[in-house]
Order: sequence, then C-alpha cells, then structure tokens
Amino acid sequence: MEVRWAAFLLALPFFLQLLGFGNTPLGGGLCGELFRGRETPLAFQGAGFWYALAFMMLLLGQLGYAGLLVLAGFLELPSPWLRSVYRMGAYYAAGMTLLFIVTRTTGLPVPAPQGWVLGDVARIDFLGLLGVGLTLAGGILLWGISRHNTPQPS
Repeated sequence: MEVRWAAFLLALPFFLQLLGFGNTPLGGGLCGELFRGRETPLAFQGAGFWYALAFMMLLLGQLGYAGLLVLAGFLELPSPWLRSVYRMGAYYAAGMTLLFIVTRTTGLPVPAPQGWVLGDVARIDFLGLLGVGLTLAGGILLWGISRHNTPQPS
C-alpha cells in the first residue's frame, strides 16, 4: 500500500504542473516558462525556458516511473530487484530536488547564441514548491520502503 502512495506522490506533480500553464495565482510551477515567449526564436530563449524544458522532461520520466511502481506490484519481481527499483526512485527524487535548488539559487549553464552561458536564477512560486515537495515526499517514502525490503538469505 505504501508503494501506491509513493506512486501517487510522484505522479501528482506532473498533473499539478498543468495548472501552472494557465497562469493561476499559484504561479507557473516548475515548467511555467515553457510556453511564454513563443515568438522568441529558440536560440534566443532565456534560461527559464531551458529550465522549464528540463523539468518537463523530468516530470514526464517521473510519471512513467510512477506507472512502473503501480505495475511492479503485479509483476512479482524478486525482492532484490524491487529494492533497486525503489532506491532508483529515491535517487531520482533527490536529484530532482537538487536540480530545483540549484536553478533557484545559482542557475545552470544554458545554450545562447554566443555559446553556453550561466543562466539566471529562476523564480520560486508556490506551485513549484508544492511539486518538488511532493516529489521529495515520494522519494523519502520509497527510501523507507527500500530499507524495509531487504533481501532474505537463502
């Protein structure tokens, strides 16, 4: 049952992000800048666009992983494999959280017409914090499950 909760917590940020595309009072979320500035050529897009694109791809991968968690209950995988699957999800959530912190504090290199430049710091909004918080909660839950799912000696 805990695995289903973890899958729910990991899938929810993707669907919450859909609110961020509608310019709600909650903010743009992790990917809010993706559809702003459509008339700007790709080479001249700002750092926010590239951060949003990266987070959208990561959220899509996270949604796929949540689906894998739901299916893993039906597949009867051996215990050591399940432990690895759960740990992978915990590491994914930790990486996503770290990327969120870096893009909101220092910025990352992004492509520009003159080459790679250090991008601006992205804005922090409630929807983005909620999305990364749910991801982190799902990762912590998966880490706890992986610690309890130890392989039995044969």
